[in-house]
Amino acid sequence: NDNNGNNPIASPPKSDIIMADFESIPGSSPLNAAVDKKKKKSKKKKLPNDLHFAEEDVETQSLASTSSHRRAALEIGNHDNHNDSDSCEGSDGYSDGSDDEEEYELTDHTPTFQQRSFFLACRLWRPKERLRCTILLTLIFLTICTVYYFNDGSNPSNALRRPPPGAVGVGHASYDTIESTFVEEYDARLTLYRHRSTGAEFLAYVPDSTREVLGNNNNSGGGGYDPKPDKVFGIAFRTKPESSTGVPHILEHSVLCGSRKYPSRDPFAYLLKGSLQTFLNAFTYPDRTVYPVASRNRADFYNLMDVYLDAVFHPRAVEEEGWWVLRQEGWRYDVVGANDDGTVGDDNEIDGGGERALADVNYALDSMINRAEFEYKGVVFSEMKGAYSDPEGLIERISQTLLFPDNSYRFDSGGDPAVIPTLTREEFVSFYKKYYHPTNSRLFVAGDESDVYHALSQADRYMSPMGYNPDSRKDSAITYQKRTFHKPVFERRPYAAAPGEGDSGFMLCITWLLNTQPTTSMMQLAWIVLDSLLLGKPSSPLTKALEDSNLGESVIGGGLDDSLLQSTFSIGMKGLKKREDVNALEVLIMETLHKLDSDGFSEDDIASSMNTIEFSLREGGGGLRGMEIFLGALAQWNYDQSPREAIIYEDALKMLKEEIDRTGSNLFQQMIRETLISNNHRVSLELYPSANLEEEQLQDQKIQIATAQSRMSDKEYQNIIDEGIKLKKLQAMEESPEVIASNPSLSISDIDTAPVEYPIHVEDNFAKSGIQLVLHEVESDGIAYVDFGLDVSMIPYDEISLLNSLVALLNEAGTSEMNDAEFRNYIGKVTGGVSANLQVMSTKPAGWDDENKVLPGVNILSMLFIRGKCTTDKIPDLFDVFEKVLLDVNLDSKDILRNSLRADLSGRKSSLTNRGHSFADTRLRGRYSVRNFLGEKMQGYSSLDSSAAVLEAVDADWAQFVLRLDRMRKAIINGNRNGMILNLTGDKYVLDAAMEVAEDFLVNKLPVDLGNPAPPTPDFRSTEHPWVAPAQDEMSRAFSSQDEGIAVPTQVAYVGEGGRMYDVGENVSGSSSVVSHYLSTGYMWDVIRAKNGAYGAYSKFSSTDGVGTFLTYRDPNTPDTTLGLFNGAAQSVLDDVESSALTRDNNAAITTAIIGTIGGLDGSAKSPQAAGWEALIRHLYGESTISRQRHRNEILKTTVDDFIDYAQRIKSWREQSIAIVASLSAFNEMQSRTGHELSVLVQANANQEEDDSE
Repeated sequence: NDNNGNNPIASPPKSDIIMADFESIPGSSPLNAAVDKKKKKSKKKKLPNDLHFAEEDVETQSLASTSSHRRAALEIGNHDNHNDSDSCEGSDGYSDGSDDEEEYELTDHTPTFQQRSFFLACRLWRPKERLRCTILLTLIFLTICTVYYFNDGSNPSNALRRPPPGAVGVGHASYDTIESTFVEEYDARLTLYRHRSTGAEFLAYVPDSTREVLGNNNNSGGGGYDPKPDKVFGIAFRTKPESSTGVPHILEHSVLCGSRKYPSRDPFAYLLKGSLQTFLNAFTYPDRTVYPVASRNRADFYNLMDVYLDAVFHPRAVEEEGWWVLRQEGWRYDVVGANDDGTVGDDNEIDGGGERALADVNYALDSMINRAEFEYKGVVFSEMKGAYSDPEGLIERISQTLLFPDNSYRFDSGGDPAVIPTLTREEFVSFYKKYYHPTNSRLFVAGDESDVYHALSQADRYMSPMGYNPDSRKDSAITYQKRTFHKPVFERRPYAAAPGEGDSGFMLCITWLLNTQPTTSMMQLAWIVLDSLLLGKPSSPLTKALEDSNLGESVIGGGLDDSLLQSTFSIGMKGLKKREDVNALEVLIMETLHKLDSDGFSEDDIASSMNTIEFSLREGGGGLRGMEIFLGALAQWNYDQSPREAIIYEDALKMLKEEIDRTGSNLFQQMIRETLISNNHRVSLELYPSANLEEEQLQDQKIQIATAQSRMSDKEYQNIIDEGIKLKKLQAMEESPEVIASNPSLSISDIDTAPVEYPIHVEDNFAKSGIQLVLHEVESDGIAYVDFGLDVSMIPYDEISLLNSLVALLNEAGTSEMNDAEFRNYIGKVTGGVSANLQVMSTKPAGWDDENKVLPGVNILSMLFIRGKCTTDKIPDLFDVFEKVLLDVNLDSKDILRNSLRADLSGRKSSLTNRGHSFADTRLRGRYSVRNFLGEKMQGYSSLDSSAAVLEAVDADWAQFVLRLDRMRKAIINGNRNGMILNLTGDKYVLDAAMEVAEDFLVNKLPVDLGNPAPPTPDFRSTEHPWVAPAQDEMSRAFSSQDEGIAVPTQVAYVGEGGRMYDVGENVSGSSSVVSHYLSTGYMWDVIRAKNGAYGAYSKFSSTDGVGTFLTYRDPNTPDTTLGLFNGAAQSVLDDVESSALTRDNNAAITTAIIGTIGGLDGSAKSPQAAGWEALIRHLYGESTISRQRHRNEILKTTVDDFIDYAQRIKSWREQSIAIVASLSAFNEMQSRTGHELSVLVQANANQEEDDSE
């Protein structure tokens, strides 16, 4: 408000009842294709820095157009005077019903239109008015008849005159409705509001209820197949970085560490422990910070919403009482070798460790001889050390800095580890106050009308007292980077080379700045199509030119990135053998672009890319559709453009098709010419390997710390020691019952007692083909999902390493009549995608369907699946593609296979550096089960060696290699029909159409060798798989050492430890999942993450193999320190039992763990395709509904005795072993400190060996 109390952005006077039905406001805001699936899966997409879920990449699913609409009422009431959010809330954290009427009860007594009409009719019926009344009633009757006729849906010619579903948006007295339209692309109403007091914008997404109701209002999603999408809430702030201290990223973590209403140290962790959330995270982009949540349970959803609102608007982190948050989440000085309570040496006396530190850095000062040695700790600091250890991530970060020298994108919002320790508390608090204001926020909700109204009211209570602050929005504005380069910029930077890599392994990436002003919706979509044309498939011209050059191992860069104000395009390669190849690669890229400018693209190229993108835009998905809408809208909304224009695509698609019809390939040739070839504002960045960089970075960090310490007065130094002790004491302190009770909670009654089940119908010997048919009738919007599986158990064990080669060729090669580009274009034109993959999975022994026991690991299914999707009219074409993939793919495609295998191997090596915990877990589990060993052999660390061996075999004798592949394909195709399965998912009419075509495919198209019929495929539920015996023999040799280290270039570690907790055949209670969840969200989170700075720490347990593991992610500690912390996990559970945190009389903690476990078990609503696939996997696994119900019942009935039993099993776990991914220096330090010798594995570098041989 201004000085006169007037709101500069205020609107017309408020009315008591707002009926919002506005047409779209015209605008030229560009299209943002909200679905990530518009890009090919293999492309590395630039991701925001992500909060707590470090264990797995959070993949926003592509999601179904589903629905909910009530044509009703819209309230009522002025909430502007709520100055204290607490006064409006129940103690459980969600509305107590006193203010938010879910059924829209009217709270005032203003006569309605119907009441006024009734009063008027009574008045007119007086004797003197009867003639007038008769005339009036006649007119009313005629009007009703007319309206009925023109709105009668049974009259097809008049059906379009009816208002669309969801035609009336929700109104609220504290908001102006800017725009409200029904979006046909999503069958949903999209309404944009502006908060009257603050100017905050709020986008509501309400799907059409004539299709289905959004969200699950009463339970967690269990109790049968429930396709209803999740309820989603989010709030985003435009956060413009002003340095690379990472303050936006640190704030993203910090605001969730307690707030005014939820004062516990970590309400976020409490929600992880015991909510039914289906998405709970936060993201830091280069120019915005986003806080999204989702749940299928209404009460839980309202809890999550309130916790996040209180967190962002009233965080303790920026108050005096939250002094510790920056130190825990951001960075701090820790004393090396300090006691668990933070004290230094014996009796709190300072030790002489400073002498060692200063000797290391040659920076000794007499005044510091008796000072302790410091090190950096902090969750974000550890996260970003790991991020900067990934060369591909590093090349993206440096390229962005160089490409945007004049605007805020030159800074790393995530934080540069070398700069993070310069962040002060004053800067931290100032940044929050500058940007975390409602005026600078954008809010979102997806749900039904009651959810929208509740979210509007809830946000209003928090925002109204804060008033209007135009500066927060003005100061956060992102300016355009102009094209200022007179010539392209070339830079060289080092990266830490892997052990044994030597002087090979160069990288080059060229990045262009594409736009300096907003682009039209059509051109935004045109760039997505051009990106697909250039890089979308292995046969795409730019990808193929680079891979066929043999200059490097694999393509990097990811192509188009349109998630920020200005789009970029990046392309390059990693694994270049020598320095000269860097220049050759740059020349090749530019020459290829010149050739495309000259020759253009074929009609088939364009048609294939257009169909693939259109299919992905139209395809329905799973429960997180609202998340997709929110994140997609922000790509334009964040820059004060229309969020609606960012997510709609029909008009842009139509215009682009018309432009292509008019100009053909010329449109794309002109784009290449003007924005790539003739555009000097580009950066060519070379990364070269350095064997010494890792050690140099460690020394630089020690110098930085020692320099800072040398400038400290004795008082400043002692303050750091004291604050460290104070922080450790605070972290170890149990919170009071009152604080714990402030966290929102659910009860067991909020959980559905029945598990999620998916529709399934099984028919053996379908159409007398001998093949099993599995059907799943679900709403699929006319799309057919088809999976055809073939047994591969007949492949000899010593040949299974070739299966990945066969799969690669099925996915990338051409046929006898079409080359690879032509065939892949054909697939793109007639389907939504076809792919081959290999599945090796456990199956329950016969008779164990209803049991939950540890499996023997010898009952295994090994199947090759061809999976595809298409619209109903293209089902014949889809099965035609299946036939060609299986029978006619040209296996004699050496270059295609070599490129694919080389790229796959390169990708796995990269994953080893940035996802080392997954490799450690796979390595550990491979020691206890044959099935797990096969998984480790084919996809884990062992696969690096086997893949390199296959590449050598390809080059050594290609003719012999092709013969081996051909024998393999024939054996699979001619396998017995009882080892094959056809899985169909879709609407009833889709299934009917698919079965008709499928019968012809199975009976007439698949070959049958009548002269030499294959033996029946064994029932592997009763028979040991033929790979088991040779695998067991190899296991005994491969894992001769139980404790292993894998050396990679990294500044962090990934530590794993595991052991057997249950024996084969032993019953495993569902309660084991509860205790494992309790450990992950309790001890592992509190001790290893919060206290010791690891970005992630997890407890994992699998009832299939009976093995438990502990893992860390981006861990800054020496591995022996973390292993020592693992040793305390089981005892922590027993201590909780003794301290009454877990008792029979006080089971709140157990209830919380049960609810969190069920939430993870049920998860988000699945897409039609995912639901059909999940049901198939359950069927193949041999798991019955009875066993799932039993498992769920055991979870719900978990007691303190189950906690004690699980803890004792950890303390006595058998065949204990260790697997660690870290740097060589970390292993050396561990050995020097403890004497513990690991068998350290170092991956040989193929490129170096090639150079030596030459």
